[in-house]
Amino acid sequence: MGKAAKSPLIVIFTTVMVDLIGFGMVIPLIGLYGRHYGADGFDLAILGGIYSLMQFFFAPIWGALSDRMGRRPIILLSLLGSTLSYVIFAFAPSYLWLLIARAFGGIFAANISTAQAYIADVTLPEDRARGMGLIGAAFGIGFTLGPPLGGIASAKLGLEAPGLIAALICGTNFLLAIWRLPESLSPELKKSALDRSLSPIRWEGLKRSFANRQLGFFLFTFFVVTFAFSTMEQTFSLLFQTKFNLETGEAGLKTGLVLMVAGIIGALVQGGMIRSLVKKFGEVKLLIAGLFLNALSMALFPYGATYMIYFFLTIPLALGSGLINPSLAALISKSAAADKQGTTLGLSQGLGSLARATGPFCGLLTFAVSPQLPYLIATLITLALLGLTLSVRRSKSYGNF
Repeated sequence: MGKAAKSPLIVIFTTVMVDLIGFGMVIPLIGLYGRHYGADGFDLAILGGIYSLMQFFFAPIWGALSDRMGRRPIILLSLLGSTLSYVIFAFAPSYLWLLIARAFGGIFAANISTAQAYIADVTLPEDRARGMGLIGAAFGIGFTLGPPLGGIASAKLGLEAPGLIAALICGTNFLLAIWRLPESLSPELKKSALDRSLSPIRWEGLKRSFANRQLGFFLFTFFVVTFAFSTMEQTFSLLFQTKFNLETGEAGLKTGLVLMVAGIIGALVQGGMIRSLVKKFGEVKLLIAGLFLNALSMALFPYGATYMIYFFLTIPLALGSGLINPSLAALISKSAAADKQGTTLGLSQGLGSLARATGPFCGLLTFAVSPQLPYLIATLITLALLGLTLSVRRSKSYGNF
């Protein structure tokens, strides 16, 4: 890839990375803050899922609009909306305002799918997994720096501090993106998208995507992987708080430190290793290996005897996710038409958002029954998907992958 192609990747990487640092500061604290304001059981499950439920409805719309209007304006709008949601989160005086803040943030959560479409615009198919790996690396860095910053801020500066710092980070990113983020969508692809009807986006796009059996399988896989992971994701801090009898701020800090290790590993895999791994093994083999590693970690996670053990238990989970996410994103992108990248990747993120809405709802509800139950559910789902992937790979009716 030439120099001209590299520069936009660096810009979109840093834009997403900075945004995810702010996001990473807040997300591990959601369950703790909800419990702090008296939420339990069903209310806590609603709080855990509302962000992604809103994202489910709006991400495909933002993706389709980015095919028509360009990637840059949608990313800018997303950054501005996210900034406002963090301000509401910081000053939330009750559970209801926490819920409003998370819902508002979910409406404007268009960054990832639009950034993936941006990368598809400026990369060749053979470099697509590496490009998508940059998004994963941005996630890794965001969840390396964000959670410990959020945990330290909540423990040392007060419960409103993580939201205020996240708003400052995201707002600064918005101003910088105005100046430094170029448009990636070519006029030809924009015109092609304008020739298509914008509505209905949801069900026609879903039906059309699943008519392609290979693309449909990868979209289904993305949904199931995300559901399994998110079933346990928002229970991490609650698990630590319950097992080790921690206060809200201390639980957030200890969760943040464990997630920092996971983020470092994820960034190394997705930012540095994924290109050579794809060349050697291919995306599907990496997907299979990632599913196995995730299942192993999910099965062991609730049984750590001491806090320090969790720094080791998170390693296979981070490795597995680091292999799965860019591989799946590349497979989905390569299975979609060039003029439907934003729409297809927006649809995939919409499905992911539905999984992240229903997964935490399931996880937080079952956590109230038993702290081990969300992890057992996630393990069984991941193992079932691993078996299905191995079976489908041997089937010629899904194409060669």
